[in-house]
Amino acid sequence: MLLMAIDGNSIINRAFYGIKPLTNKSGLHTHAVYGFFTILGRYIKQDKPDAVCVTFDLKAPTFRHEMYDGYKASRKGMPDELAEQLPYLKRALDAMGIPRFELAGWEADDLLGAISSKCADDGAECVVVTGDRDSLQLVRPGISVRLVQGRGESVLYDTDAFTSEYGFEPKRLIDLKALMGDKSDDIPGVKGVGEKTASELITAYGSLESVYANLDAVKTSVRAKLEADREMAELSYKLAAIASDAPLEFTVPTEGFKINNDELYTLFKELEFNSLIKTYNLNEPENFEEPAAFDGPPADEIACYLLDPVEKRAYSADEAERLLKEQEMWYLYTEIEKPLEPILKAMTATGFKVNVDALRGFGATLDSSINHIAFAILEITGPDFNINSPRQLGELLFTKMGLEPPAYTKKVKSGGYSTDAETLEKLSVKYPDFSLIGMILEYRKAAKLKSTYVEGLLPLIDENGRIHTTFNQTQTATGRLSSLEPNLQNIPVRGELGAELRKFFVAEDGWKLVDADYSQIELRILAHLSGDSAMIDAFKNSEDIHAATAAQVFGVPLAEVTKQQRTAAKAVNFGIVYGISDFSLAQDIKVSRAEAKEYIDAYLTHFGGVREYMERVIDSAKEDGYVSTIFGRRRYLPELKSSNYNTRSFGERVARNMPIQGAAADIIKLARVKVNERIKREGLKTRLILQVHDELIAEAPADEAEIAAKILSEEMQNAAELKVPLTVDAHIAENWYDAK
Repeated sequence: MLLMAIDGNSIINRAFYGIKPLTNKSGLHTHAVYGFFTILGRYIKQDKPDAVCVTFDLKAPTFRHEMYDGYKASRKGMPDELAEQLPYLKRALDAMGIPRFELAGWEADDLLGAISSKCADDGAECVVVTGDRDSLQLVRPGISVRLVQGRGESVLYDTDAFTSEYGFEPKRLIDLKALMGDKSDDIPGVKGVGEKTASELITAYGSLESVYANLDAVKTSVRAKLEADREMAELSYKLAAIASDAPLEFTVPTEGFKINNDELYTLFKELEFNSLIKTYNLNEPENFEEPAAFDGPPADEIACYLLDPVEKRAYSADEAERLLKEQEMWYLYTEIEKPLEPILKAMTATGFKVNVDALRGFGATLDSSINHIAFAILEITGPDFNINSPRQLGELLFTKMGLEPPAYTKKVKSGGYSTDAETLEKLSVKYPDFSLIGMILEYRKAAKLKSTYVEGLLPLIDENGRIHTTFNQTQTATGRLSSLEPNLQNIPVRGELGAELRKFFVAEDGWKLVDADYSQIELRILAHLSGDSAMIDAFKNSEDIHAATAAQVFGVPLAEVTKQQRTAAKAVNFGIVYGISDFSLAQDIKVSRAEAKEYIDAYLTHFGGVREYMERVIDSAKEDGYVSTIFGRRRYLPELKSSNYNTRSFGERVARNMPIQGAAADIIKLARVKVNERIKREGLKTRLILQVHDELIAEAPADEAEIAAKILSEEMQNAAELKVPLTVDAHIAENWYDAK
């Protein structure tokens, strides 16, 4: 039995502040409710709980306010725009059959403590979903915490995960807070003791009580602070501790929640949550009447997406037919997106053949590699080293071995330095003779391949040996397709082990795979949009665009361009499309920031048309409020009017990039429609089975493979008429690796 217990206040606050404001046609703010149920749906699907409950705070003071007048004294009241949404949130929870708990004098955290403890004590399991790191103190056998972070990401903490990050057991988070305090809750702690010192004390002595029992061993400057504020530390401990004894009428559920389809569908329609109706598999009730704001039947889950690609608000069919024409997206809707819909369904149904035995064999090879690398690592570190512990690795590298962290290395909660892949790769360059770093990187790479692409894919292969991804054409704001369950667009291309995976994706016996890939389509679109003569000439003359760019940027003849110069130019070419900074470019090509700035400045000087395009598109977006592709696809950019610099900068990057990336998405979608039409017209058995960004893959009978390759090449090349030619590389083979 797994219960998912949700901190209602924490999650709805994250949704309210993390999503741009939304209203329905009646003017009601809805984004907090929308975000809450989006998060809920994601984690129900991910964790598959048997039952769900939600806890909420009440306005009444709690026992902590009685202990300490200053508790949460600086907290602002709930904004009106959020308060008006709470009744709708609770109505929706009731319609889902999800119990909610509130108790005067107790906080939502305390109710979670009582509920999760009851589950664990009764032999059930509980996963607490919250955005509040304080709840990590609840972690123990039977209780885990899913900590929700930005952009819907989360980290699941059990005892091992917590200990690995913090270096002490979860309940000692209370002791940590008692020492360092918590500004967000106005918990005072010990004046002058920050997170690093507090963490070191708890790691060394184990608890607040033990710290004070061993004051003589603490260095003098810290000892004085501890002695001066002992009373506050002990009070802070009581304030920080989540209670588990709230007098709550709760019993561990014996059955799951049951959604009232009609009530929830009607409410979500009122709130205009069409995407959530799909997420929760709701069906239109009998005799259902659309809200009065609609004039006629609703437009289809695609028309709504084109008109509002971020939120996909509801429109009536008549309103959508009219707006699509007014906004010059009728061709995009009728000739690209709508014809694509049945093609994607057919591709999902067909699937991609997998060599199951070879994939299992690859898993065994990875096991052997993982064990071999682990043995070699432990020979260097000693047998007590936990290879999977970032904290232990950080201590080993930066404390025991004295390596200097690379510039801008992130710090982690325990006070040490990050040991993520980016940090380790920088260290491997800085210390090329230090073999342990490369071993750790190889170990992690092999372990991820095994868990994600062997253990993750094998259960999804059907009885015919085929794997079926689901394509979503209304997911991304740029128009690109997404691939889900599993995401076949994420199969690694680079690296020997990653590329090996593609060998296991094969054609049926007697068939061939045909792989057709656009060459540098985004740069060609940039040349078209910018009208830059130098870039256009390079593509028209079939020159190596990166070498040609290097010749311009570095002021050398094309024949004298070095490999290093070409690599730098390639990074600038692709980086310009995404609005790369000199800082990011410097990191990518391992040069100083000053050199990177010189490269970008030289690029924009020599490719003046590109510079003018970048300026023009941002000015236009600020004036119009949106950017669009050559096929009319729009992306609205309210971020450009933000007073926040970072938000505004994000909007400018999107303004530069979306017309390019969106046009690439439009072109390959149109190409696939044309390819499918021609295959049907010529009576072939060839079938499209996958798209990965700018690459189409078809499966063809062996005797049709050559004509299939010709069709893919011709239709892809002729999908759009640009100022430069679109070029396509097509290959035929029995597996994806060889075809690519």
